Amino acid sequence: MINHNTMMSSNIKSVIFFIAVGVLSFASADAGGETLDLYEFQKVLRTGLDSELTKIVDGSQSNTREADQREIHTKRRYNVRRRTANRDSYEQLDLLSSSSSSPSYSAEHEHVWDDLLDFAWKTAEAVKRDEQRLSVTSNPAEAHPCPFLICTRGRKDPSSDNDGSVQDIMKMFDKRNDESLLLSSSHNETCLILTTTALQAQQVMESHEGSHHLVVMPLLDITKIHAGTIDEVVSPGWSVPFVDQSEQLKLSSDMQEKKNETDAINEWERMIVVDFVPGLGGMKEEAELLEVVNNMMADIQDMGEVGWLRSLDKEEAEEFVIDESLVGVPALSDMFSLTSSLRSVVNDNARISFWRNSLKNGIESEHACSEMFTTLFVKPRAGYFSYDLVMNPSDGPPPQDYESSASNPACVTSLIAAISTHPYVLSVKANFPIYHGWHVAHKLDSF
Repeated sequence: MINHNTMMSSNIKSVIFFIAVGVLSFASADAGGETLDLYEFQKVLRTGLDSELTKIVDGSQSNTREADQREIHTKRRYNVRRRTANRDSYEQLDLLSSSSSSPSYSAEHEHVWDDLLDFAWKTAEAVKRDEQRLSVTSNPAEAHPCPFLICTRGRKDPSSDNDGSVQDIMKMFDKRNDESLLLSSSHNETCLILTTTALQAQQVMESHEGSHHLVVMPLLDITKIHAGTIDEVVSPGWSVPFVDQSEQLKLSSDMQEKKNETDAINEWERMIVVDFVPGLGGMKEEAELLEVVNNMMADIQDMGEVGWLRSLDKEEAEEFVIDESLVGVPALSDMFSLTSSLRSVVNDNARISFWRNSLKNGIESEHACSEMFTTLFVKPRAGYFSYDLVMNPSDGPPPQDYESSASNPACVTSLIAAISTHPYVLSVKANFPIYHGWHVAHKLDSF
């Protein structure tokens, strides 16, 4: 059943006032303590960051669309729907994979990495999520917990009984075991992901006097995206097919029953798989998970609308009024690291342009990808530690408009970027079902 929830505030403010105060502005952050350089980080985690850094440094070209001119924008928010279904048979790909070979990177890679890491600290200190919405705060004590990478490395005091184990780390942060995810453990290094606040992370670093070196760093949004995910979702094989309903009605029922192999492959359900941060999952009821997902989607749509409103010139902005509740909400393009932190560093870079255009033509556009949000289904996974977002549910209503639907790659790409910025999220990826022994996306791309 479709569950729509249109939320409009009775109090409205001038959009000009909103744009003046709603732009994300992070204070300077000096995390202090030890960190990992790019090569050390890549030995611990192999993620979508690796390919993005290469594309940014190389300035590789990416195809983007220019947004069409649209009519007057009307704020709309849609709840995603749930559908009871068995867990898919395919295994959940691990966020982590070890690599024995040294990645190829340059001083430019390290420079971009340093800027991104600085942005991650600033974001961790500033993003607030209360019962109503996601917003920005200047008080680090109000910031919402988010995933951090914590490592103990080497021995500063060989005579100490402290072995830098998982339990030692948990004791330092006063956390339960279910609030962490172990990545690696050896005689000289232990790494895990822990859900905590930037304030607590800094306090632990400042007070640490253990026998091991302590490394603490927030998990950057782009590192939450699995390697290869963006390339897959913009490929012809994965892209959600758009069926023109007027053309579909012209076909006879006999012809609809006779589908060739390509048609059958085309109809598989495209899904975005989202894992919660340690400590958030494991809910008791499906309704709890659905509420969390709807809150996330509401945050994403709000950030998208702020980004679109901010892109208007003064004359255009005067035509609109806005919900008071959106004052203080950051724009998505300010929240996502590759369109925010590198804004002044890599001007005219093709890969950064790809991301900016994806947001501009996707969730931050005037159409706001409304058809995509309208047709989404959410399908919980076992244990409620993660869920699937079904982009083209086989038993759901078809989209009526291409540009604002999941068939528009900019909508899917900007959705993945938006999900990665949320403090509830540990990782995000696209599914790759198998069809006769081959990945469907790869099979279609060969046609």
